[in-house]
Amino acid sequence: MAAKGKRIEAEVEVKGPLGLHARPAARLAQALKSLRAEVYLSRGNHRVNARSILDVLTLVASTGTRLRVIAEGEEAEEAVKTLKEILEAEG
Repeated sequence: MAAKGKRIEAEVEVKGPLGLHARPAARLAQALKSLRAEVYLSRGNHRVNARSILDVLTLVASTGTRLRVIAEGEEAEEAVKTLKEILEAEG
């Protein structure tokens, strides 16, 4: 069920030297925990729940991979901003 509120989509590039591995995936899940928004990441036709570490790891996103962020809900803007900060961090 979709949360009420706005829907925001953005594209983000994975910049960490090791790509999107378990540590940044765990940081995503933790950072999104308190936000009132449904958040998804997609690569091509593969879309996953950004709060699930295992789901995020199935994206197999190496450095330079571009992902689409989709956030819906009251805090969608904050969720997208948080994801961008984590995924675009250099380390």
